[in-house]
Amino acid sequence: MNYSSKISQKFERPFLHYQWAWLKENIYGLLFIIGISFLARQLAQLELLNDALSAVVIALLMGIVFVNTGFTGTWINPSLDFSSSQLLKIGISLLGFRLAFSEISKIGSLAGILIIICVVGISFSLIIWLGKKVSVSQPLTLLVAAGFPICGISAIAAVKPLSGADDKETGYAVGLVTIFGSISILLFSILQPVFDFEMNTLGWWIGLSVHDTSQVVAAASTAGESALDAAVIVKICRILLLAPMLLLISLNSKKTITKDQRKTFPIPIFILGFIAAAALSSTEVLTDGFLDTIGEIRNFLITAAMFGLGAGIRLNSIKGLGIKPLLLGSLSWVTLLVLAGFGTLIEIQFD
Repeated sequence: MNYSSKISQKFERPFLHYQWAWLKENIYGLLFIIGISFLARQLAQLELLNDALSAVVIALLMGIVFVNTGFTGTWINPSLDFSSSQLLKIGISLLGFRLAFSEISKIGSLAGILIIICVVGISFSLIIWLGKKVSVSQPLTLLVAAGFPICGISAIAAVKPLSGADDKETGYAVGLVTIFGSISILLFSILQPVFDFEMNTLGWWIGLSVHDTSQVVAAASTAGESALDAAVIVKICRILLLAPMLLLISLNSKKTITKDQRKTFPIPIFILGFIAAAALSSTEVLTDGFLDTIGEIRNFLITAAMFGLGAGIRLNSIKGLGIKPLLLGSLSWVTLLVLAGFGTLIEIQFD
């Protein structure tokens, strides 16, 4: 039984009383997850890894190892469920502080903004269509459609509560973003010396096509500061599209729920928190120190959530997904790369 179900079943009891009782009962599991999260963040900073793996990916892998080597038990299961659901939603809300709508102005032209919106929107739609064609489950397809065109693992984490995807599908989607994002880094490091792209052009292509923010930075850094600046600005604008995408997915999901459920508020609270945080960040009244602190808290919560998600992935059942998700990842990667290339060529005409 998950954390939310327990709360609903015992709603007649004083809320704080139940929370305190639950905390005392699961304190060791929570402390274990906190320790794992700190360890993952420390491992990510090792020179040996050379930024190849982020803390969230390391935490996900540690969760997979944890559950598949037989260390799980009833003592930690409620804490794992709490981290992969409640902590994830809090982390998503705090993700909004990373955004500032004013960053859009740095693109420099309305045409550039429209190009980014079109590439993301068309890519999202095509990936959904491809998922149906290759018979990949709708929840996993939705995670891939969010992760590839928008902001990688962060988008997957944000969409997961709305998608109906289980931990196995979520882990697979994160794996696809990691694999194909890494391939993109290698690809652009080869393309630049061969074709000698203009730096702004290369930055746009990288910013439009590479999945996770860390991967965008890694790919553009090999080219130079000009390419990096352009890539980061374009990537930020892609991230800004996460808020409207979450809103649309949330409203669309309400079309399939029961009549009684329609009486509830149509937008999940954590999405409202995300949008409110982004709006507050856009006012520029928050100090850099405050935003840095929020960023550290957010990263820690999402890292803890990824360990919980990883612990829900049993390798025995992964085989049930088959080769089709990998095919979807390959087709999605090529689709986004090509569309981003065309978008970059169009942008050059307005530069």
